[in-house]
Amino acid sequence: MGGVGVPTTRIILLGSPNPANYPSFHKDTDPIIFTEIVEFALSLASPAKGQDVFNGLPHLQAYRLIRANALAEVGEVQLASRFGYSSLHFII
Repeated sequence: MGGVGVPTTRIILLGSPNPANYPSFHKDTDPIIFTEIVEFALSLASPAKGQDVFNGLPHLQAYRLIRANALAEVGEVQLASRFGYSSLHFII
């Protein structure tokens, strides 16, 4: 799993074609939700001794902003604000 700019990445969003080749990927937020579930599942594994703690998938931040924007557009401002974006009120 990785970002669009990494050529060796096989999965960017779970259940979606590559967003670089699929310009209307933002209309379906399910792949973003599925990828967040995978990220959460990966965070549950305890790190081996001497290993760093799993910090998440940094490439998902942009997709979280897209999802928060979609939620705010349909009036789900409380749910959208759970993403922790302090500038979310500028999107609305």
